[in-house]
Amino acid sequence: MALWCYVLLLAAVQGLTEFLPVSSSGHLAVLAAFFGFRGEESAMLGIMLHAGSLLAIIVFYFRILIGFFRRDQFRLLCMVVLASVPAGIIGLTVKHFRLDETLFQDEAVIAFGFLITGALLLLSGKKKLVERAAEPTPLKEISWKQALTVGCVQAAALIPGISRSGSTISTGLFAGIEREAAATFSFLLALPAIFGATLLETIHLLRAEAADALSVSHLQLGVAVAVSAAVRLFALSALVKVVKKGRLAVFSWYVFALGAILIVKYFARFAA
Repeated sequence: MALWCYVLLLAAVQGLTEFLPVSSSGHLAVLAAFFGFRGEESAMLGIMLHAGSLLAIIVFYFRILIGFFRRDQFRLLCMVVLASVPAGIIGLTVKHFRLDETLFQDEAVIAFGFLITGALLLLSGKKKLVERAAEPTPLKEISWKQALTVGCVQAAALIPGISRSGSTISTGLFAGIEREAAATFSFLLALPAIFGATLLETIHLLRAEAADALSVSHLQLGVAVAVSAAVRLFALSALVKVVKKGRLAVFSWYVFALGAILIVKYFARFAA
């Protein structure tokens, strides 16, 4: 029963935080520590639950994804591929040197990641920073410079605590992309990023024969993926509405609070 509670709670929390700009990886690490789950096992379960993310994005952006097969959207497809390169390179490097296992267990890194996310979200609410261009760039006209800039920030979001959606959407706004276009581009980038992370984790499990380390049944995993996909679809729809209204900064105080709590907890160890 305890394992069921953990798996379902993890699916709901990760599903809600995956697309909201509050860092799902940071919440995953904190939740694992709270329940006493090993960081590696929790990370593997989290990666597997990303199937829910892929399903939610495909359903929500189905028309745009189908449009990739048309000539008029070939340029957008190229920009998505270009922007995905930095995260791919960094992700392979992190996985090769097994830095992800260290990052998921370091509360100080997670705490400062939350603070960085909070700062980006807060700045996204500053009109002087996001409304500099007279005519913001629409989705189909995103330049290679804008795409690469957003892609580099997505690579930095591999650090737990730094929200992938929050950082990439904010950066897109800073780069002069339209609000809705910045959100759409961010989530289109999530497809190769999430698929790549899932593939790497699967290869790791097969090579290390670590599948037994995940003490979750197929039934529990299946239910968790379904719950995760439903929650993610809701979160995705809600975030797009928030971005359109220019209220992304409202999430900054939440992640600031999380970062502060983790910092206090981290330094309290030395005072004890």
